[in-house]
Formats: sequence, structure tokens, C-alpha cells
Amino acid sequence: MQSRHALPLAACCVLVLSVVSPAGAFDASLAAAPGPTLLRMHSVSARPSSVIPALLAGGGFGGRGGIRLRGGGGGGDGDGEKGGENPIMGLWNSYLTALETRPFVTRMATGFFIGLIGDIICQYITGDIGAADLKRMLVFSCWGGFGFTPIAYNWYNLIEATIPDIGGRAIWKMAMDQILFPPAITSLTFLCLTVVEGMLSGISWTVNGGLKSSGITPPAFSTLVGQGVDKVKKELKPTLITNYKVWPAAQLLNFAVVPVKLQVLFVNCVAVWWNFVLSMTQHK
Repeated sequence: MQSRHALPLAACCVLVLSVVSPAGAFDASLAAAPGPTLLRMHSVSARPSSVIPALLAGGGFGGRGGIRLRGGGGGGDGDGEKGGENPIMGLWNSYLTALETRPFVTRMATGFFIGLIGDIICQYITGDIGAADLKRMLVFSCWGGFGFTPIAYNWYNLIEATIPDIGGRAIWKMAMDQILFPPAITSLTFLCLTVVEGMLSGISWTVNGGLKSSGITPPAFSTLVGQGVDKVKKELKPTLITNYKVWPAAQLLNFAVVPVKLQVLFVNCVAVWWNFVLSMTQHK
């Protein structure tokens, strides 16, 4: 059920990132946003792959050619920070500015919010939202913001630095990503969530019940690690099967038309669905 909605969602994310913000082509300045990492962003331009329609590489939206980030008017070289800016474009430009000035914090906040949305959807579909588990939402959101996002931030920089500028570069980047990243990050997700949720099992925090003691004694850390390993052994294979139904195509779009600066954002957008899958799997 979940996978049939993900490809349209991925396509919408690409269109939002490449069309809705019409001014100022990508250039080397987008690759210079520093973060608390030894790796730097090496992408100096958006390189549409041959699998992407030529429209995305052209100047069909007024002014200079190329995919655009900041938005002004519908034609010309509007800066977007001068007159005529609508509220949506204002928020988008503010987000881009935050990525430039505080790249790491902005990405972590985005990951936290996306993780929250994914678990809210999961709990809404599977039960009474009035009895929603707020502790579970917080744990899942913190993993998305402070666990997954920093790892992904460094991972996409590593891919960008590793794959040379050759023909079919987006395909090679997607292959490197999908061969190495999903097994590792999915295993780490199940292990960390199992351990943290077990450590907090003595606390209950729900919408209708408030914050109180659950009366449960948390297991020993070694026991929780063992439970996490068992969770990985049981759930990794079926979760990866679901992953490979969607993420290779989504990542091909990501690496083909989205600059490194926005690749974690793109992944976070598709991850609204993926976080729903992970939350369902972790808590079933």
C-alpha cells in the first residue's frame, strides 16, 4: 500500500525543488555551505542526467538557463528578495538562507519535523490519535533529526566527492547509495530505536494520559542491545525489499537534478512515507 504513493511523492519533490523557485542558477556558492564535518560539498552545478527531460535543464522559466533556487517574478532575473515576493516564496528563500548560514542545524530541524510527521501519520492510521504515544513521537523525531540527518548529510557529501564527473554520474551515485546505505542505516535505526525505547519504558507519556510512570522496570542495556539485534535479524530483509521498490528511483531523481545542498531535504520529503514504514515496522 505504501509504495504506490511514494514515486508520485518523489516526483512532486523534484518539481518543487526545480520549478517553484525561479531565479538564480545553481553555482559554486551552493557548494560552499560549511558544516561541522570534514567533508565539503563538491557540487558546483546541477547536472541533469540524460534520463531527465530536457525541460529541467533549460531556461524555460525566464532569465538565465538552468535549474533555479531562489524565486522572484515569473520572468527575468528577479532576485526574490525584492518586491513582489509571495509568502510561500518568502518562506522558501528564508529556508535557503538558513541552509547557507546554519546548514547543520537547519537540516537537523527539518529531519526532526519530518520524523514527527511520519510517526503522527502512523499512529493516526493504526489507532486513536487521542491516545497517541507522545514519548514514541519524540524518540522517533529525535532519531530523524539528530541520528539519521547528520549521517545522511555526511553520506551525500561523500558520494559527491567519490563519484567522478562521468557519463551516467547520477546512476553511479544511486548505485553507490543503494548498495551501501540502506542496509547500514536501516539496521542502525532498528537497533537504536529498540535500545532507546527500552531505556525509556519506565515512562508513559500519551495525549490522554499525560506524563507518568508506566510501572515497568527497564531491562539491562545488554538485554536491550540483544533485542535490537534480534529486531534487525527479523525485520531487515522485508524492510529492504520495500526500500528497493521505491528508493532507487527516488534517489536517481535526487542525484540527477537536486544539488548536494538540497539532497537531504529531498530525502526527508520522501521519508515522510519511509518514516511511516519504519515506524509501522518498529512498533508492530
